Amino acid sequence: MKIRKITLFILANFIGLSLFADGYQLNTQSARQLGLGHQGTAFKLGAESMLFNPAGLSFMNSRFDISLGATGVVSKVKYTNTTGTYNTETDNPFGTPVFGYIGYKISPKFAAGVSLTNPAGNNLFWPDNWSGSHLVQNISLAAFSLQPTLSYKISEKLSIGAGFMINWGNFELNKGIMPVGYLNNFINLVPQQYRSIITNTLTYSPMQINLKGDAKTAYGYNIGILYSPTEKLTIGISYRSKIKMKVEEGTASITYATTELGTLLGLLAQASPTIAGARALDGQKVKAELPIPSNLNVGASYKFTEKLLLSAELQYVGWKAYDTLRIQFPALGAAGKQYLAKNFSNSMVYKLGGEYQCSSKFAYRLGFIYDTTPVDTENYGPETPASNKISFTTGFTYKPIDILAIDFGFQYLNGIKISGKHPTTFGSFEGDYKTTAFLPSLGVHINF
Repeated sequence: MKIRKITLFILANFIGLSLFADGYQLNTQSARQLGLGHQGTAFKLGAESMLFNPAGLSFMNSRFDISLGATGVVSKVKYTNTTGTYNTETDNPFGTPVFGYIGYKISPKFAAGVSLTNPAGNNLFWPDNWSGSHLVQNISLAAFSLQPTLSYKISEKLSIGAGFMINWGNFELNKGIMPVGYLNNFINLVPQQYRSIITNTLTYSPMQINLKGDAKTAYGYNIGILYSPTEKLTIGISYRSKIKMKVEEGTASITYATTELGTLLGLLAQASPTIAGARALDGQKVKAELPIPSNLNVGASYKFTEKLLLSAELQYVGWKAYDTLRIQFPALGAAGKQYLAKNFSNSMVYKLGGEYQCSSKFAYRLGFIYDTTPVDTENYGPETPASNKISFTTGFTYKPIDILAIDFGFQYLNGIKISGKHPTTFGSFEGDYKTTAFLPSLGVHINF
């Protein structure tokens, strides 16, 4: 029982990660709007309004409106320790969040539709044996949202809309149980003939844990209102609710750098509650709660001329929902529940954009985004490094024929360097993080 109690005490450092942080909310759900700073609250976008502001759906100009596409994510994070003597960077795979919208005009005032989007996701791969491998080696997250939507046009100036969000997802996380070189602390506890096993693995994370699971279906809503007091000015407000994703039957598994090391750690477990506790997690079921935050959007667009449109938007993100990370190992009973302070704050995203209609077949866009971080730098983890981010966007639409439009968008994201520290049983892990990303997006828009 003593070892079990100590095991539970140190669980927070084995698996107590921010499974999500501000790096996981994706604003990549339209190639057209990405070029405009991913704005859409004050626009009549046809089927794509289901995401940005459901009220805009009823302003469809055709019986059917379909938009399909995907965004590529090429990202990199660089870490530098506090003394500047060590640095490394991620080798992230190419991400491809998708989006699809189908709208149907029921009557001159009513419209309905359904959308499928990736509202959240993350692929982050650090080197397996970097100095922070005991916090994270790699993480893959994906969330999907299916949203049936209804919209009603009260008048030519005013409309309302609402959507019912059905969300699901999955995650996988790999991390070292203890820091690289940690076993050197035990080298004098083993016979001489076994010491080479330790010295040969001092540059490796000796023990790794894999956590993975599927989130249960969760539900939320998306509502909006759109008002055009004049032919040139449109104002919109939309709200997407918070969704609590719950992993009920995740699994944990332990692996070792070498077979010999696994055998040796079995012997050392008798002298080290830390090692014993880590080994006890192998095969355990795990539960976790992962929030997707609420989003309140307020925007305005103004058509200065027949060709030039400018817009601005504020996005208030309810990250305070992630004040605590809740993790449970059911087999360990009540003592296996861990509630870890994350202390996230609500944050703001500021967006500006402009569109110029060069001709009936071609439109060009520019945008700017300033995204503030919600994280507490005293509880900062490298699993999804967060910072204030500046983005520049551009894009265009080409219409080869009346019913078909090809949309392209591109975003360059530059994260402002941030310093953070993460408290663990093995001491505080500190350093500077710098994030950059390139996001090309391609979409096809059909209406008939």
